[in-house]
Amino acid sequence: MAADTTATDDALETFLARGCTEGVFPGAVAAVGTRTGIDRVAAVGQRDPERSERMTRTTTFDAASLTKPVVTTTTALSLMEAGAIALSDELRRHVPDLDGRRRGEIRLVELLTHRSGLQPYAFDESWDSVEDVIDGLRDRSVLEVAPGSRYEYSCLNFVYLAEALRRATGRSLADLAQTHVFDPARMDSSRLGPVDDASNVAATYDHEHRDRVLRGDVHDPLGWAMNGRSGNAGLFTTVDDLATFSTAYLGGDGTLLSGATTDRLRDDWLPDLDERHSLGWRLADGTYPAPSWSRDGLGHTGYTGTSLWLDHDRDRFALLLTNQVFDGKGTGLIRFRERFHAMVAAGRFD
Repeated sequence: MAADTTATDDALETFLARGCTEGVFPGAVAAVGTRTGIDRVAAVGQRDPERSERMTRTTTFDAASLTKPVVTTTTALSLMEAGAIALSDELRRHVPDLDGRRRGEIRLVELLTHRSGLQPYAFDESWDSVEDVIDGLRDRSVLEVAPGSRYEYSCLNFVYLAEALRRATGRSLADLAQTHVFDPARMDSSRLGPVDDASNVAATYDHEHRDRVLRGDVHDPLGWAMNGRSGNAGLFTTVDDLATFSTAYLGGDGTLLSGATTDRLRDDWLPDLDERHSLGWRLADGTYPAPSWSRDGLGHTGYTGTSLWLDHDRDRFALLLTNQVFDGKGTGLIRFRERFHAMVAAGRFD
């Protein structure tokens, strides 16, 4: 874990406080750094508005879809490097239940690049376990187009990828995450939820299914049903843990993945399609995350209001963790993120 000696930065804190004033989020923690660690960090606002509890540097966040690159992608690529799977494998090789079905022909690389043809999401409130979800999806028509024919972001890609990793190794996703991500990156405060001790967890709010404040429960419905083991969501983590993860990726020293693998992650894996995408990571494009980031920058966002971006060319990372979903989704976080990343790139917090 990154050292606690890094001083809170006034400029960064001032900018984050502006987000609270503008109503973008109840609270936030942000960090900026390089492969050597955090340079600037700040925490503002409230982690639990209903209880008037303040956000701190050590607050744990439901990272939502950051689970995709941080946990599931990193685990899949580590298993690839170990020879346990091949990205060209068809899904049915590892999930024999899908043999004879069109979705069984989806290759793992197509799951990682969101060109599987699967619909974006599916959920049933009766689902209450990993087995329920996998069985329930099998009984649904969820393949919309032929695998490889189009890009469409889908959480189901990572639900199926996580299932393939479980079947290939005979281990739970939580065990795999500990071995391939949390332990080597020294992410000592991270886990796949739910979190038993929610005393310092950023509260979220489920506006769609449960209509209540969530403290330590997974916000994503599939992650909720699968006890945090869905592959698309379920990661609970802190800014310091994500910083150590970021430095490992920027360093490319084999802590998590080989330098050769992290170099290939900077490629566009969809050259024949309109959308640019890496393996499990989004590539910088247009105004995303900001025009001043290199086009091979890697990043991802989470529905709860979290984001992580890496720029190997300029050796920097930017973390913005918020509990925006507490107030709903129409609060202007996309614009705030762009401003944040533009300021990071311009050295405003150096």
